[in-house]
Amino acid sequence: MNVTSFDVNDLIHDALALVRGDLQAHRIAVQAEPDARAHVLGDRIQLQQVLVNLMTNAIDAMAVVAEPRVLSVRSRLGEDGVVVSVADTGGGVGVQDLERIFSPLFTTKPDGMGMGLSICRSIVRRQMI
Repeated sequence: MNVTSFDVNDLIHDALALVRGDLQAHRIAVQAEPDARAHVLGDRIQLQQVLVNLMTNAIDAMAVVAEPRVLSVRSRLGEDGVVVSVADTGGGVGVQDLERIFSPLFTTKPDGMGMGLSICRSIVRRQMI
């Protein structure tokens, strides 16, 4: 793990830049609400991969719904550190799937491998040590 100190809002900006083409192709508006004081210590590349995966999942979820399509990304200071949230106006996760969404090999996508959220969870947990 390559641990450095960085501004999480720069990380969000960079992740959004990586998915910008898909956002535009699917006519998805972005609402970014950064907290100006959000600095973290962690592996920037791995955390960027987490954000890109979450944003890509959101884009996929919204590709099949009518407009408005909005991707919201927020950062804020929480009790135990920085909290970053990614939300969308897609169909959501079914109640029956909530307990399994982080399980390896579980997917709701016809062409999904079911590894993305499981890997994201592992990366985030490693950062918290």
